[in-house]
Amino acid sequence: MAGIYLLALFPALLLEVYGVPEAHTLLHRQRRYNSGKFEEMLKDNLERECIEETCNMEEAREVFENDEKTVDGDQCQPPPCQNGGICEDGISTYVCWCKPDFSGKNCEIEVTKQCSVNNGGCSHFCAVEGEYPVCHCAAGYRLKPDKRSCEPIGKNNNNNKSLNQPRTLFTAVVVQSYFIFLKVYFIKNFRSNPSVEGDGLEDSLVSEMPKEKKTLLWGSPTLPSIQEKNMTNVRIVGGDEVKPGEIPWQVALMYHSASLGRAQTFCGGSLLSELWVITAAHCLADPHINTVNFFVRLGEHDLNKDEGPERDHTVAEQHIHHMYDPKLPYNHDIALLKLTSPVELSNERRPICLGPKDFTETIMRESTGSVVSGWGNIRFLGYQATKLQKLQVPYVERPQCKQSSKDHITRFMFCAGYRDEMKDSCQGDSGGPHATSYDGTWFLTGIVSWGEECAVSGKYGIYTRVSRYYPWISQKTGIQISN
Repeated sequence: MAGIYLLALFPALLLEVYGVPEAHTLLHRQRRYNSGKFEEMLKDNLERECIEETCNMEEAREVFENDEKTVDGDQCQPPPCQNGGICEDGISTYVCWCKPDFSGKNCEIEVTKQCSVNNGGCSHFCAVEGEYPVCHCAAGYRLKPDKRSCEPIGKNNNNNKSLNQPRTLFTAVVVQSYFIFLKVYFIKNFRSNPSVEGDGLEDSLVSEMPKEKKTLLWGSPTLPSIQEKNMTNVRIVGGDEVKPGEIPWQVALMYHSASLGRAQTFCGGSLLSELWVITAAHCLADPHINTVNFFVRLGEHDLNKDEGPERDHTVAEQHIHHMYDPKLPYNHDIALLKLTSPVELSNERRPICLGPKDFTETIMRESTGSVVSGWGNIRFLGYQATKLQKLQVPYVERPQCKQSSKDHITRFMFCAGYRDEMKDSCQGDSGGPHATSYDGTWFLTGIVSWGEECAVSGKYGIYTRVSRYYPWISQKTGIQISN
């Protein structure tokens, strides 16, 4: 009897403890989503099935009635991995564990054929497109049927065979005369104030060099204010004479000297196309430069002789880089000259190639020695060379480069040369090419810019880093990579 009494009292206790809604929940089963109707009569609905029950493959099976849509199965069958890759099954996916020489989702990419390895087998530029390397060629070249090699179009052949001989020794220097340099720095009691502009293109940081520093820097163009006797029997610092036509992209920036009775060089440059020449900005920054009506000469070799291939061109446009500051004349030391008329290309007058940033940086660093050239001084404050000179210079790693100078070496510059050998570019070489050969084609990798004296132990030549300016050059000149 007592048990019956307790059972009658239990609902009242629940109402006291939980209240009406909670008690109803405890004593009565909640209605199902589709209660009141036969579930089999309803249209299949995966959302309803997963609301009523725990959403799993079984509930989905009730909707689809299809094993292929509701059973995960083995994703490794049939085996998707290629080139010996091992497949690991997952939920609706798989993972391929590839051998060392392969990559990609299915180990389908052979790493040794990517751009990061041997330039993808391309003779010029390599770009990954759709996970595969695709070769491109420099302007003036086209791909051969093998889709790897490049061949010149018409006469625009940048491949200079005389420089490509494996037994050729490049032990020469590039130099031009800079006698205004003497005038400026002797007046200032040997005090120089080089550019120490910061690394940023948009936000440059400028600081001055201490006035007590007395190291002479070269980097000013030669003007007809000072004359010096030429000596043809003395070679420039550690250099050799260039054979005629050996460096056909070499350009001489010249003016007519009344005192010498002939044209005189003041800077160098490089031919980029039939209409465009590239040089150093500081060559054009001096206000006296434009007063002497300078011009561009191609095909020059011996300044004292008219050998036939020489062609003179006037300048229609000057484009100095917008970040260049004449008061701080070494950062962004780059300029373009558009010629009034196109150059007639020949074996002695041919453009040098341009490459995109990564490609140019790679060949510059990995080359055993790039070549600089010009008609500069045979030694610091010395005589001017009358025949075109050349010098092979190795790339200097950036930490060593920065440690070699008290002046600021920005990321738009690089060092090249020898620490303890009497080989260097010198005054008069400014604006000239720093060229690097890759697979038989020569590319412009730098512009002769400045240095602390010439061939001084522990010092290097400083060059404009052309790779940083490829977009600017391409935008101004229209020179682009060819497919």
